[in-house]
Amino acid sequence: MNKKIIAAAVAATMTSVAFADISITGGMKVNYTNTDVGNGTTVTNAANQEFDLQVTGKSGDTTVYAELNHDKADGVDSDGTTGAKQNFGIEDNWLQTKIGDFTVKTGTWNGSDTILDKDSARANSKYEIKTSVAGLDITFDGVMGDADTNLKAATKIGDVAVSAKMKNAAEQYTLSTSIAGVSIDYALDTEDTANSDESSILVGTTLGGVKLEYAQTSTDKLAVVDGDSFFGDAAKLYVNSTSGMAAGDDISGFKATTDFGGNKVQFLLASVDDYTSATDMDLTKVVVTRPLAGGTTFEMVYTNEDSSGTTYDREKLDLELAVKF
Repeated sequence: MNKKIIAAAVAATMTSVAFADISITGGMKVNYTNTDVGNGTTVTNAANQEFDLQVTGKSGDTTVYAELNHDKADGVDSDGTTGAKQNFGIEDNWLQTKIGDFTVKTGTWNGSDTILDKDSARANSKYEIKTSVAGLDITFDGVMGDADTNLKAATKIGDVAVSAKMKNAAEQYTLSTSIAGVSIDYALDTEDTANSDESSILVGTTLGGVKLEYAQTSTDKLAVVDGDSFFGDAAKLYVNSTSGMAAGDDISGFKATTDFGGNKVQFLLASVDDYTSATDMDLTKVVVTRPLAGGTTFEMVYTNEDSSGTTYDREKLDLELAVKF
């Protein structure tokens, strides 16, 4: 009898483990890049490999998430050190649960990027509290022990989605809607510091299977555009140095995306208006993505940055082989 009880207990334990709500996903990509700066002045070739593993566990209203990353590029490990060793680094890791009408999240994660701002900085002990009151979505977030906090309110008025975010020294406002098949997204960032405001507008539609989009920014002389949701990583554009766009620089551009012969093709034409009027830059980018067998994709990215002077011209070819599981 005792043996049967023990066997039943072990079987029950094994069943609970087998049916635990745990998922594991991940992916790997390998890149080869060829970069030509200054019309042949400096030509470099580099290879990079990156591996990600995401583990998600759920129990009722509680979710625990952890992401491990290995990024080996040009002799630099994922932890920022140089040398031959190849380390795993833990990136996002957080816990989210519900307490009454509030959704609470705490841990380490990177935020979302916009045209204006790149919100990818990670910090330990971040927190986020969300709730809804009378159709108004309210979010309060920050970093424990840090005086800087954010309060965001978002709602929908008819067909228009609006939001307002109050920060310690700034306010951010967004407006999104669609009129006759044309989407319109507007963002405004007002800073307490003088001459530091910036705004962006993005309009888009689809014609004949081609997605067409136009975006532009407007900045005061001290504001810096460093987002990467439309033009690519603005902080890495080769406008007048390797540091990217500078204070007061504006950028505008047109993007077309379509499917052609089983490939996803994206074409971007953009122009950076340098505030100093010394080195304006025209940007051309072509992205071709093709699905392969076994969930693998091949992607080619060609970028041409043509500055006013040849010193800062740059061409880059990036070939990527990637798989997700």
